[in-house]
Amino acid sequence: MIRIQGLAKSFVGQDGRTVEALRDVDLDVGAHEFLTVLGPSGCGKTTLLKAVAGLVPWDDGDILVDGVPVRGPGPDRSVVFQNFALLPWATVLGNVAFGLRMRGVGRAEREERARALIAAVGLAGFESKLPGEL
Repeated sequence: MIRIQGLAKSFVGQDGRTVEALRDVDLDVGAHEFLTVLGPSGCGKTTLLKAVAGLVPWDDGDILVDGVPVRGPGPDRSVVFQNFALLPWATVLGNVAFGLRMRGVGRAEREERARALIAAVGLAGFESKLPGEL
């Protein structure tokens, strides 16, 4: 579970002005729940995701993952941005299993785990497709 309470984050722009990226953000995401963050460019979506991952500090508020305060990056969470993370020459199964492969997980186990994740997001049947074919 992710709980965000009163999250605020500002940046100082190149012109010296303060830009408020996030203000008083409250959000609860339950276990096994999927969430889509939508909004125009520059509204704070990426800042929010990076804060939850512990990649950027914030000015005010709290972020808890499974009841534990986020103080920095951790192995229990990450952010993967599609533009930079997909291997266009690898299948859906290959892309999903890639991290497990890099961690030395055996082929049978990584394929089983990757197939379960693919099914969880509604892409069962697309395992052999390339990203550009989705």
